[in-house]
Amino acid sequence: MTLVNICTEFNIDKKQIVSLQPYGSGHIHDTYRVETRENVDYILQKINRGIFADVPLMQKNIEKIIDHLMKRKSANQQLPEMLLAKDGLSYFQDENEEYWRMFVFIKGTKTYDCVSSPEIAYEAGSAFGNFQRLLQDFDPAFLADTLPRFHDISYRLELFDNAIQNDLAKRVSEIPGEIDFIRSRIGRMTRVLNLGQKGRIPLRVTHNDTKINNVLFDEHDKAVCVIDLDTVMSGYIHYDFGDAIRTGAASAEEDERDLEKM
Repeated sequence: MTLVNICTEFNIDKKQIVSLQPYGSGHIHDTYRVETRENVDYILQKINRGIFADVPLMQKNIEKIIDHLMKRKSANQQLPEMLLAKDGLSYFQDENEEYWRMFVFIKGTKTYDCVSSPEIAYEAGSAFGNFQRLLQDFDPAFLADTLPRFHDISYRLELFDNAIQNDLAKRVSEIPGEIDFIRSRIGRMTRVLNLGQKGRIPLRVTHNDTKINNVLFDEHDKAVCVIDLDTVMSGYIHYDFGDAIRTGAASAEEDERDLEKM
């Protein structure tokens, strides 16, 4: 099935499509911009099943979040808008069992892979803060856990210890300083989780991937909206803040291999 034919499954007239090209710098899904002769363009995505094993469950989460945001947003605020397929679902599964979805393309917007100024950082922080504000009355219990233990630091530390014990790459003897660096900070790393488990920090709806390139900006570098809602689940707001600082404070893209640039 061609990309154009997939678009028709979302009720897009193939005769109106003038361009269909890869789009963006994302590493998870295959993303395309669909330009049409009409006054609206679209984003088409093939969802990565290797990461999101239950696509219908993930899509249901996104539907709930967008529906809630639509009811709470201001009159002139733009938000991601998903198209429904011919069967009324927010995704389409092709003959190879691959999942696809489409969004309305928000024209006049752009993304950044790095924070280039304090103003950009402020706008991104405001966007994620507004996202949290609009969802403050949404019960996180209504969201499925699509990536189990995604931000569970105890689980990550368990994997860390297993990697040291197994030493598959035979490098443990070369990095004792790095291992000690992490182990000496375990108490600080687990503090939010411990406070949450004691009921001192509430579970909220969190984005869980608050990178700078998950905010759309307009031509004047003002934040338009938060995108990439795949990882929206219950969590602690501190993790969203920390993830935003992790990427926002970096002087290069997160997958930069030249450490001199970081």
